[in-house]
Amino acid sequence: MPNSKPIIKKSMAKTDFAAGKRVVLRGKTVDVISQIPDQGLDFAYVDGDHTLKGITIDLISVYPKVKIGGYLTGDDFTSSIWEHKTRFEPTLVFPFSVYFAEAVGATIFALPHSQFCLQKSADKRFAFIDLTGEYGDTSLRNQVAPDKLFKITAWERFPGIMRALRKTKTLFSR
Repeated sequence: MPNSKPIIKKSMAKTDFAAGKRVVLRGKTVDVISQIPDQGLDFAYVDGDHTLKGITIDLISVYPKVKIGGYLTGDDFTSSIWEHKTRFEPTLVFPFSVYFAEAVGATIFALPHSQFCLQKSADKRFAFIDLTGEYGDTSLRNQVAPDKLFKITAWERFPGIMRALRKTKTLFSR
């Protein structure tokens, strides 16, 4: 990242209280994960590639490194897989993180600001706790339906026409 130095500097300053315990590994998960022993982390935060490939690699690689009772948290947990325009791959942190939590028997919390927190437990009981009220449907069916994709694409390519159509619809529905 070209402008990452101020972010790193700020992050390091905010975690100085734990400098003796803090270990910063920079790089792709697959390149640095072997430096962490299994069950060596109380807490891990992933903020990487939003694609299905990226979140799969991150969660499968990092989860064994978290202690029982520890937390694996992350970003980009958006209720819509279309966080970015359709010319990009869908953002699949949600629902994949929920499916992953179910597969490993963990509790996962949907948090504000598109964050998630997965708690690793010994009892291996899955639970999805939505603290935001934004994640009613964990399936992809409604998000990839042809009519939904058509509407999203139309809004991206023809926003003026779509606004006019919405105004016209509003006028006639009164």
